[in-house]
Amino acid sequence: MKAGWVDLQVNGYAGVDFNAPGLTVEAVETVVARLNADGTARFLPTLVTGDPEMLIANVRTVLAARRKSTACERAILGFFLEGPFISSEPGAVGTHPLEWVRPPSIDLFNRFQDAAEGLIRMVNVAAELPGAADFIRALKGGGVTVTLGHQMAHLPAELEPAIVAGATAYTHLGNGLPNLVHRRENVMWEALADDRMSVMFIPDGHHLTPSMLKVFARAVPLKRLVAVSDAQYPAGLPPGEYDVCGAHARLEPNGLLWNPARNCLVGATTPIAKCMAILQECTGLTPDECRAVGHDNALELIHAN
Repeated sequence: MKAGWVDLQVNGYAGVDFNAPGLTVEAVETVVARLNADGTARFLPTLVTGDPEMLIANVRTVLAARRKSTACERAILGFFLEGPFISSEPGAVGTHPLEWVRPPSIDLFNRFQDAAEGLIRMVNVAAELPGAADFIRALKGGGVTVTLGHQMAHLPAELEPAIVAGATAYTHLGNGLPNLVHRRENVMWEALADDRMSVMFIPDGHHLTPSMLKVFARAVPLKRLVAVSDAQYPAGLPPGEYDVCGAHARLEPNGLLWNPARNCLVGATTPIAKCMAILQECTGLTPDECRAVGHDNALELIHAN
């Protein structure tokens, strides 16, 4: 496999959805080949909020692909469980289906982890949910990276216990939030100022403005920045109407993927290689600095080689 980037958040690609029924081994092989051709060498298939039985079946299919194909085994580092332990509040929930949102549950996590044969590398949690700190502490003890996102945490009373318990990063900072937030008391300022936490972010030209990308690159020490694509299955497909996370979504000619009914983004369609080109253009990071942000830091965050 040729050299490329590492992407910790891939919901799907080239018409293949990791969060829909009917996933096949051949489809997983297709995703790996297409991602590799587009510059993504290694990645985490990402599971959003949904029917646990369906998602667990997909996890087993991905594992079957890893066993069948050395290319899949090398490329697929494990899994990112982005849902269902998130806020149900508008804005914070994004396009995740409300009916499957759940409070933190170690039993439900263990069902996923057992199906994944220990390969769930990263889990997103909303810090303010009841039991979040104990849940984070348990996952941290098991070697799982915990990130905070899709949340409405009050600052700092609800963020601090989650960080002390073992959360080490923020999920796609600047997104998974209401469109309007308090000008001073909002999670972005806390995240950018906290030297303990890494910042995952989506530099696709739609999720964050160029000025925000420049601020992120200036405010956060390089070792704490982790670029992700948040790619959804319409990535690589023509503009048009799609069903994403069980809801209507529109892919615009410029690559914007959004839900008109909720007026929110529903993931992205720009592969991580193009994201890194956008990031470099907006911030002036050197190639070596981009390599850290789009490769080295990601592997370090999930304790992978």
